Amino acid sequence: MDNLFCYIFKGQVAIVRCDEGAKGDLVIPSTIDGFPVAWIEPYAFSGCESLISITIPDGVTSIGNRAFENCIRLTEVNIPNSVTSIGEAAFHKCISLTAIAIPKGVTRIKDSTFSHCVDLTSITIPDSVTSIGTGAFYGCDNLTSIAIPDGVTSIGDYKP
Repeated sequence: MDNLFCYIFKGQVAIVRCDEGAKGDLVIPSTIDGFPVAWIEPYAFSGCESLISITIPDGVTSIGNRAFENCIRLTEVNIPNSVTSIGEAAFHKCISLTAIAIPKGVTRIKDSTFSHCVDLTSITIPDSVTSIGTGAFYGCDNLTSIAIPDGVTSIGDYKP
């Protein structure tokens, strides 16, 4: 894929970086050079300001810290249920993101995961989530209501 830079480790592909000139809708392939795409490294898409939507393939298990930070035009991210870990501030300042569904395998929403996603109006949190980190939704000015599953035992606070 022309816009993606990656490496192969133990027979699996890690997405390391996306060309900052990438624009529009990006579908990450499920395999690259015959190897399955398994994770997205920290900062991989950070600063890709012209991406509108991203589809992550089934089989990806991890999204790194700040992976999509400052993707300011990103309105939609399709995350498969194979994802079990989403890093800190993974979607920090994705100011155009309007809705997100956390995959069913995720147990923790980490610190600042969606901070400053000012257009975020809807988030679906599955019953698998047991903790929500500090500032996870800080600055999400249009998020008017959120359903916290009964199994959540800790929610971080934020004191600026």
